[in-house]
Amino acid sequence: MGLQFITIESETEPQNSILKKRAQDVIFPLAAEDVTSIRLMKAKLYELEGVGLAAPQVGIAKRIALIYIPESAALLREDVRAHPMHVIINPEYEPVGEELKKQDFESCYSVSTIVGKVPRFYTIRLRYQDEDGVVIEKVADGFYARVLQHEIDHLNGILFTDRLTDDCLRGDKASMMKIRREELPEEKRRHFDALVQKKGMIPTAEAKS
Repeated sequence: MGLQFITIESETEPQNSILKKRAQDVIFPLAAEDVTSIRLMKAKLYELEGVGLAAPQVGIAKRIALIYIPESAALLREDVRAHPMHVIINPEYEPVGEELKKQDFESCYSVSTIVGKVPRFYTIRLRYQDEDGVVIEKVADGFYARVLQHEIDHLNGILFTDRLTDDCLRGDKASMMKIRREELPEEKRRHFDALVQKKGMIPTAEAKS
């Protein structure tokens, strides 16, 4: 049986409480259970066709997240570069520059009722360990940086809804889907329509964009 998403709306306690707690640091070398978790998460994210998945979302309280941004993600956005599947373990980030934030649509597999325009840093400095425990540091921007912030927030017990301020657009998925489509240039709307028909949801930070 594959991994199943936990949603904050779940009535089962303590099942959904994992989404509101800081996940545990991962110790190297990886334990067998961590290797298995990563393998299953990779399969899940490929199945979803991107773009990010954090371990707590599937009931694993470890600081592990996966990022996978395929070429098709650029069909609906202007600031997207493809990134192959990669694992970030014990990640942290900090803003770069003047901490300017940009709002953009996000939804979440762990939040079933709300979509909103979330303010995120456009450029961040990222630090994490790969599957071998090697420390990697780099600067990320655009949509990639947004996905990273979304997934790292999950590891810190923070949902995108916690980032919504009073001036942030938000609503149910159907109404936000309509607004999202209207904001797209004409040539991108057909890609949006095709993706919505395929997935039945708004393409945002955690869905293929």
